[in-house]
Amino acid sequence: MQKIVFSCFAAALLLPGVCFSENLTFTGTTDKNPLLYKTGEEMRFTVTLVDRDKNNAPVPGRRLKWVRRGDDGKTETGEALSDQPLVIRTSIGKPGFVRLTVNVCDSEGNIVKGAKHAFDGGAGADVDRIPAWPKPADFDAFWDAEVKRLHAQPCQVKLTPVEWRDKRIAVFKFEITTDPGERPATGLIGYPVDAKPKSLSLIVSTIGYGFGRYWVTNSRILEGNIWMTLARQGEDPIREPEYYEKLKKNEMKNFCFRHNDDKRNNDFYQMIVRNLRAVQYAKSRPEWNGKSLLVTGGSMGGFQAVALAALDPDVTRCRAVIPWVADLAGAPKFQRMGGWRPPFTETLGYFDTANLATRVTCPTEMEIGLGDYICPPSGQMILFRNLKGPKTMKVNQNFGHGAPYGVNTAVYEFKNEIR
Repeated sequence: MQKIVFSCFAAALLLPGVCFSENLTFTGTTDKNPLLYKTGEEMRFTVTLVDRDKNNAPVPGRRLKWVRRGDDGKTETGEALSDQPLVIRTSIGKPGFVRLTVNVCDSEGNIVKGAKHAFDGGAGADVDRIPAWPKPADFDAFWDAEVKRLHAQPCQVKLTPVEWRDKRIAVFKFEITTDPGERPATGLIGYPVDAKPKSLSLIVSTIGYGFGRYWVTNSRILEGNIWMTLARQGEDPIREPEYYEKLKKNEMKNFCFRHNDDKRNNDFYQMIVRNLRAVQYAKSRPEWNGKSLLVTGGSMGGFQAVALAALDPDVTRCRAVIPWVADLAGAPKFQRMGGWRPPFTETLGYFDTANLATRVTCPTEMEIGLGDYICPPSGQMILFRNLKGPKTMKVNQNFGHGAPYGVNTAVYEFKNEIR
């Protein structure tokens, strides 16, 4: 039977008129590394309400509400006062994760809104044994054929100079044709103006979900790199806000959440094709040293980075932060806690980041949050397990989609396996 105990009772209520002007947040951790529990083993969370403006001093007398959810489908709730650290004991009877959220209430008993006022963390049991939905039978054959077909097609490259404040750097918009009738690969490319042939490493930056302008990173260019930033939708990378708003509401409405029963006529496929074409051009630049190619991105950019590492053997290093759309079958097929991503279709198996990871052999760095339910940690475990090359993963407690919720966030690091 599920056992949950909290350290103080909620029978005592706050007095009316209590002031909530403090800059409140939480610290929280587990009694051991949160990825090393076994199924059925007790997990003990300890969460403390603190005031950022008072050197993270504990704050007594506040009403707290907590919710325990899990990949086992169970939900438990409770209330407590912050006079002592809140201790929650729980477990899970199958490989997967427990998610704990704790909120502070105002004097009327309403939850204070905002991520910085919440604890949102988790712990997993036997996370290296979380089951995965099989990838399509022709997954590798499909992608081998698509890459070969794309590279066999001639392309046209259009470069437009961009006025750049740092005159040591040359920056261009690029537009490169892909398949006839499809949107081109677009973005920005920059390099030092005095670069000699074969003198620069190549960094390819992939961007998370959204609509807007792009950039290059001056400092990395001046360190001796070509920097290429890939546009998401084949759009112009440096237009006015109205241009992107129109794109969002019209041609790219519901981007990545549409056409997902069509293997080629969907946004994931077209994004990957554009990215492969852009990197094909970047590798043809005379300044590239032919040796070092880093792909890096977060969220949807993490998906793109893994896809490039999976499909371009010249990639020598991949950095994927909170990579999106891993384990799309987790919720519908295994009843795990889901995230913000398109509904599962069998076709999406060709684009699932965890499946693409099975083709990645270069060194890969990952970073995830245990409170991230845009990219649930269960899928991140499968993705990490599937990577074939040297790999590291940084795991952050009380950490959402790219940012910590509280203070003194616990961090755990793994190399090559979870142990």
